[in-house]
Amino acid sequence: MLLYSRRSDLLKELDISRPTMLTKSFVSDIDDQLRNFNEESSNAFDVLIDKLARDMENTNEDIDIAEADLLDFMQKNDAELDIDETFESIMAEKTKPTVERRKLESKTLITNSVKYMEDTDYKMGEICQNIINFYA
Repeated sequence: MLLYSRRSDLLKELDISRPTMLTKSFVSDIDDQLRNFNEESSNAFDVLIDKLARDMENTNEDIDIAEADLLDFMQKNDAELDIDETFESIMAEKTKPTVERRKLESKTLITNSVKYMEDTDYKMGEICQNIINFYA
């Protein structure tokens, strides 16, 4: 949000400037600052995406560990089984579908969030460039 505010404040400088201040140098300086903000935004975005990917990976590993722990618990506590059941079949039938669905939902949410952030950042950069082009 800070980058958005900084971009907006910079564009307001163009808007409130007297026409005599709108020299090529002044507009170029603002354009350079906006490009720096775009680069800063891109770098921050990359860091965030890497963190999200690591968090999702860690969460999936935690889920896999919990699933293995559940299987181990059932085996160690001699859970009662029907004649045609095994602990593995119970896990495959009852646990795996839910676990895999949740992993996919998580991945989809993160993917959609990343796409939204990319689109928003791209549009903001495009809007800023259009404003600069108007004043240039």
